[in-house]
Amino acid sequence: MSFYQYLIKRQLSSKLVVFILGILMVGVICLVSQKYLSLKEEVNNLTETEAALVERITEGAAQEKIVYIINFGDGNVKSYRVVPDKDSTVFSLLDRLAKEENFPVNSTFYKDMGVLVESIDGIRNGTDNKYWQYWVNGDLPMVAADKKEVKANDKIEWKFAPSDF
Repeated sequence: MSFYQYLIKRQLSSKLVVFILGILMVGVICLVSQKYLSLKEEVNNLTETEAALVERITEGAAQEKIVYIINFGDGNVKSYRVVPDKDSTVFSLLDRLAKEENFPVNSTFYKDMGVLVESIDGIRNGTDNKYWQYWVNGDLPMVAADKKEVKANDKIEWKFAPSDF
C-alpha cells in the first residue's frame, strides 16, 4: 500500500470517527435535554404542590377564631381560642372543649327548649345561689346554648354567677 493510499484510508477513518463522535454527542445532548425537561416538569409539579400546601396552611391560619372563656366565679378563669365548625353552637364548642381539655360538662336536654348546662368541671348550678349562664359578645342570649350559633370573632363567656331571674 502506498503512502498516499495510507493517508486516504487514515483520513476516511478519522472522518468516520468524527462522524460517530458527532452522532454520539447529538445523542447525549438529546438525552440530557430530555432529562432536563423531565426534571423541570418535576420541579414545576413540586412547586405547584408546595404552593397548594402553603395556601392550605395560610387558609387554616387565617381562619377566624372564637375567644371562649369559662369564668368559675371564684377568680378561676380559663380562656381558649377555638376555630368554629360551620354549624357550631355555644354548646357544641363547650362540649368539644370539655373533651379536648378533659373536664366534665353535665347537661339536660329539654325537648322544646334545648340544652341546660347543669355543671362545668364539677361546679353545679345552685351552689352558693349561682348558676351557669353564657354571654356572646357581652350579651346574655335568651335561647339555650345548643340553639345559639356562633361565628368567627365572637367572644363567648360562661359565667358562674347569681342569676337575675
